[in-house]
Amino acid sequence: MKQTLLTLSLFLFFSFAWANYEKSLIETLTTIESLVVSEPEQALRAIEQLKKSKVQLTTKQRVKLIRHEVVANTYLNHHKVALNIIEEVKEIAHLASDKSFLWHYYNTKAIVYWHMDSIEESLDFNLKAYGVVKSITEFSQYQAISEGNVGYAFIKLGFFQQAVTYLESALAIVLTHDNVVMLASTYNNLGEAYLGIKNYQKSFELLEKSLAIRLEHQLTFHTSFSYQNLGLFYYQQEQYQPAEIAFNKAIEIRAQAGFVKGLLVSQLALVKVYIASNKYVLAQQVITAVIVTAKKQKNNTSLSNAFDLQRQIYADSQDYQSAYQASLLYQQTLEQVVSRKTSIKLASYLNTSEAISKDLNILELEKNAEIKALQVNSERQKTKIMLISGFCMVILLTIFLWTVQKSKKVIAKTNANLSLTLTQLQQTQEKLIKSGKMSALTTLVSRMAHQVNTPLGIAVTGVSHIHEKVTCFETLIAGGKVKKSEIDLFMTDLNKGCELSSNAMAKVAGLISQFKMISENLEAETQQEFEIFEHVSKHTDLVLILLKQDKPIINISGSKVRILGYPEALNKIFSQLIANSIDHAFADTLSPEINIEIAKVKDQLEITYQDNGKGIDSAMVNDVFEPFYTTTMGNKNLGIGLSIVYNLVVQLMQGNIQCIPQKGKGIMFCITLPLKVKSA
Repeated sequence: MKQTLLTLSLFLFFSFAWANYEKSLIETLTTIESLVVSEPEQALRAIEQLKKSKVQLTTKQRVKLIRHEVVANTYLNHHKVALNIIEEVKEIAHLASDKSFLWHYYNTKAIVYWHMDSIEESLDFNLKAYGVVKSITEFSQYQAISEGNVGYAFIKLGFFQQAVTYLESALAIVLTHDNVVMLASTYNNLGEAYLGIKNYQKSFELLEKSLAIRLEHQLTFHTSFSYQNLGLFYYQQEQYQPAEIAFNKAIEIRAQAGFVKGLLVSQLALVKVYIASNKYVLAQQVITAVIVTAKKQKNNTSLSNAFDLQRQIYADSQDYQSAYQASLLYQQTLEQVVSRKTSIKLASYLNTSEAISKDLNILELEKNAEIKALQVNSERQKTKIMLISGFCMVILLTIFLWTVQKSKKVIAKTNANLSLTLTQLQQTQEKLIKSGKMSALTTLVSRMAHQVNTPLGIAVTGVSHIHEKVTCFETLIAGGKVKKSEIDLFMTDLNKGCELSSNAMAKVAGLISQFKMISENLEAETQQEFEIFEHVSKHTDLVLILLKQDKPIINISGSKVRILGYPEALNKIFSQLIANSIDHAFADTLSPEINIEIAKVKDQLEITYQDNGKGIDSAMVNDVFEPFYTTTMGNKNLGIGLSIVYNLVVQLMQGNIQCIPQKGKGIMFCITLPLKVKSA
């Protein structure tokens, strides 16, 4: 009896101790989670202290702790450290059979790339996370999170209709769970998506729902996101007073929570409201604070946006010197942002290419040194010969002649060595040229693959969605329990998947079609003699008809000159230049006009093309002919139009083309062509 009581007492004691231990551990993890956003440095110290205590954690707790450590480093802009740490979760996922670990790996990695402003990389990992948990009932909540993240990524990329598709699907799942945090977030993101497609009534209803839920359940930090989007809504409606109130509420909450990245976004939005309502003093005060914080946080994206807005404030105040300085700072920070977003694979290749180039430069320097050494040796030999010859002239003429003959052999050998060295140097130069060509080709292929990758991923997702729904429907049919509502739902899902896949594949087809233009425009051109003034006059009128434009006015002047060349290639050149002016130059031009001047200078033809549009920054002139360079990426433009023009002028028509920015308004292209183009 005593032994039984003792055993029972020990059992109760250890149970109580273990329960307290578990409670303490859970409280510690909860504290760390709350510190990640507000005090990331303190969160990292708490994580390190927990590791040193060597407390036994379950696998799920380990994954959760690693996730907190990654996110805290991300908030501190330690992105490389965060990406290294998250790989521990990948190792755990490979050893365990629980798919949720793999989902946590992809989801957390997407968060890191999101804060690095690599939205496309973030979208890619969110799609991978979605692929892990889709169609698995027990992971429906994870599925909803991934669909919401994919939808939000589409919002930031400007694909609002695709975002609505994913977010509506996520909302259907969230409504079946009792999770007010996810419900409010989904309403908020869906409201932002509808705001993007300008469905203002639907957007406002969803944003109000989100805010109401968050206020009711005292989700204070999350209300900042609702206030932020409501501010954007009011701003687009030109209701600047309520927009100012909403943004100030978001700023207050985010400042108290220590959410610096979000605070900068809200402050920049508030500056736009102040500028729109002519409150320049307040705008300057806020923008100064943003610049200080962004520099401290090394947030180049917010910093570049701040300098751009500061430039606008100075320009509106007619302080053009300060506006120019702000513009320079904007360009510098923007270059740093673009550099950070560069593809890892491309950066790796460029590093390799630079290493090869350095090796070739070293080899060339070594060869030059050898040549100089040979030259020095040759001079020394000549001096020696002259001294010996002078001495031998005093002694014997026979010895002198023998010495001269010997020196000739030495010189011949030296010259042979020089010739061999020069040959090796020429071979080295050829290798360097080939390396440059391969570098350009690889860069071109990498950029084409980058353009095609995202729509292909979306298409695969759409097809997978269709396959999933078809499988579910087959199951229902086999069970003989098909209802009309289920058929309607099935058809709706099927249409959504088809629309998503069709749009993505159409975009891929369009991209491939435009890529083909790079080479097709150099093929199948017929050479013939024609009068260029009349030819250009007829073609420019036809271009405006084909583009369905009644503007701009096109003025053609100059001499009537006959040339032997490629008229179809010339048509493509002017079609592209006119289309570029319409797409990029005349957005704010009241009376758009294009002037084309044709002149014969000696044995060459000079064509000057000039519009009166908004012009181009002189810093961008050297890049306009590069493939995939465009100032409006994300619209229909890929940036290959002027590259095609350059190839037609230089490669096919054996001429030259220059882009010359104007001090006033507009841009000028100067094209020089031979009167007789040699056939290829």
